[in-house]
Amino acid sequence: MNIKTPLSVLAISLGLVLSQSANATIFVSDLGTAAPPASLGGFGMTAFGDDTRANFTDVISVDTPEGGSIGFDGPMSLREIGSGWATWSHGYTGDVYYTKGRQSVTIDLPDFTQAFYLYAEPEPFSVFSITAMSGGVQLALDIDGASGAKGWGFWEDASNYLDSITISSNIDFAVGEFGISVPEPATVALFGLGLAGLGFTRRRKQNA
Repeated sequence: MNIKTPLSVLAISLGLVLSQSANATIFVSDLGTAAPPASLGGFGMTAFGDDTRANFTDVISVDTPEGGSIGFDGPMSLREIGSGWATWSHGYTGDVYYTKGRQSVTIDLPDFTQAFYLYAEPEPFSVFSITAMSGGVQLALDIDGASGAKGWGFWEDASNYLDSITISSNIDFAVGEFGISVPEPATVALFGLGLAGLGFTRRRKQNA
């Protein structure tokens, strides 16, 4: 059952704000089997484009639409829905990446990643639990391999960034249908200058 609830409300009402430190808060949302959202936590998301490499190629990285790439901690077999991978959900027909017998994969994200979503589906045509985790925040979803890919959305507060996401299960699976939010280079540069200025001000006070 899909519940049409704003993601920010969903995260709070379901208790999915699971990790907080003095510097960062990570949020995670269950996207279900619906198509991916246009935004997560107020960050506009950009879907990944077509992977032009040949199906069944082993890959360890995927270029992002906003520059840079995501990296896998082991080879993943590139497949496409209808060509090497039979099912998905909400009419998606693009690329997925199969663990080929491995039961977990860690996705390293580009610097300054503010938000990221992904979908996963088990290889067998049956229901299995798949868990996605980032920074100690995790959410397990029961997913049906018979046309039942489900998604996770991760984001951090405005002053911090995501580093990696680990997906695991007790069965092999595919991940795909990625989306990402990375700030414009000028925004990153301004943020860096602000931090540098803050450090300079603190040094001046210490010297005084």
